[in-house]
Amino acid sequence: MTPDSINPYQPTVAVSEKNADTVSAIQFRLTQRLLRHSESKYLIQSNSNRLMLGSMLIITISTLIFIVALLAGALSFFTALIGTMVAASTAYLALVHRAKIEIRQNLKRHGMEDGAVCSATLNIDSVIINTPTGTYHWPTGKLRTYKTQKGQLLIPREPIFLIIPKVNESTRAEYKALVKAIKNRTR
Repeated sequence: MTPDSINPYQPTVAVSEKNADTVSAIQFRLTQRLLRHSESKYLIQSNSNRLMLGSMLIITISTLIFIVALLAGALSFFTALIGTMVAASTAYLALVHRAKIEIRQNLKRHGMEDGAVCSATLNIDSVIINTPTGTYHWPTGKLRTYKTQKGQLLIPREPIFLIIPKVNESTRAEYKALVKAIKNRTR
């Protein structure tokens, strides 16, 4: 037996080289439901500190109001309960309102709207996104990825996101290969 003989336990091509070469473009259609789901996940991820501090402040103020209202009587307590729920929901909406408007404008500017057909693929150092308004390159070094129920959420440094849905026009294996390659390059 020669040293150049085939070893059946060694792959002929390294697995990482094979995955890098075979990652194909994923084409998908954005829906309103998918965009709203992704927007809420984006807002939670990008504004987590603001939401945490706001929550702590709301809880503190609500507790103080409940203590005072409890001492004043049952009617005051129920009025305080309803009032703090309304105030808390208004405060949460106010915390993310500006970010929500900005993200929707950026999505529209990049052509990521309801019914838009987009595609995503991976280059050596960037994720390439094709939308109806053009082609965009997001460097993988500046990209954060999050797994959601509906797909993979990609967030660059600028206030925008892309969701690569699990249900798309390619096979499940192609989707998983692209997501795995993106995750490996963003770490």
